[in-house]
Amino acid sequence: MTKLLLPLLLLGTAAHALELPATKPAKGTIHRWISLPASFAPWQQVDLKARVAGYIEKIAVDKGDVVTAQQKLIEISVPELEADLIGHRAQIAAAEIEVKRLHEARSKSPDLVLPQSVDDAEAKLAIARAGMERTNALIDLAHVKAPFSGTITDRRVDPGAYAAAGGDTLLQLTDTSTLRLQVPVIEIETSRLKVGQQVEAKVDALGGTVVKGSISRITGALDPSTRTMLIEADFKNEEGQLRPGMFATARVAVEQHDNTTIIPVGALVMEKTNAFVFKHVDGKAMKTAVKPGFNDGVNVEVPELKAGDVILVPGGVTLADKQDVTVK
Repeated sequence: MTKLLLPLLLLGTAAHALELPATKPAKGTIHRWISLPASFAPWQQVDLKARVAGYIEKIAVDKGDVVTAQQKLIEISVPELEADLIGHRAQIAAAEIEVKRLHEARSKSPDLVLPQSVDDAEAKLAIARAGMERTNALIDLAHVKAPFSGTITDRRVDPGAYAAAGGDTLLQLTDTSTLRLQVPVIEIETSRLKVGQQVEAKVDALGGTVVKGSISRITGALDPSTRTMLIEADFKNEEGQLRPGMFATARVAVEQHDNTTIIPVGALVMEKTNAFVFKHVDGKAMKTAVKPGFNDGVNVEVPELKAGDVILVPGGVTLADKQDVTVK
């Protein structure tokens, strides 16, 4: 009877062995990431002001309008300059007549017209023309134009208001075609920063959307009040989902190990401060202590593992040392 029961017990034990997925250590590159609060800033932004004084005659845009570079946005009335322009034209006409008269007289009677008289007349003509060019330039400045393509994000005046040259802001223009992710990095990590390092930004306002980029520029100096150094990563914003001022959680890859041994994070088991993996050896889960290195959330560095090791991936399953396990 006992001889019959023993094979049945062994068969039952094998039939109830836990089945788990497994992996093998691989060589690869892994980064150490740091997480920091960040925010998006526009690629460029400008407060537009009047360059000549006058009353606002026309405003062609409003908040939210998309404009192109050199588009006319505001027209300022400058009647004094228009009057000056008429005066310059009259001066030019008179000077041209005088120059022509002196040249004709000199060609007929060279001894009667001094060369200095001709030079003086030509100088007056040049001065009149220069005056008109200057006035035309000032009149052109009466048109407030967009220095770059973007969106009108603020409008602070209405037609009829007086605008002083270099005075209060009339419009605010913002370029959001590309946004700068600005990340203040803590002092202890600043020596490891390099342009080109990977950056990821999780944007809660967009449902946790993660956008990926790289460090574009490093300020190179610490803010004495916060002991942080600002870095920027550029993100294309073709669909316009990202907005200046949005907050994000930034992950910055500050260190990198190449050609190192890595396994999926699901294969690493933590017990307080101790780390283990379960090797699959002869049908059993063999608990093995390890010293993990970098962990990027997907893979973890475990240098002491060998290429031929079969490592179980327990996930949320609790394993005991030397427990019977089969591999899926």
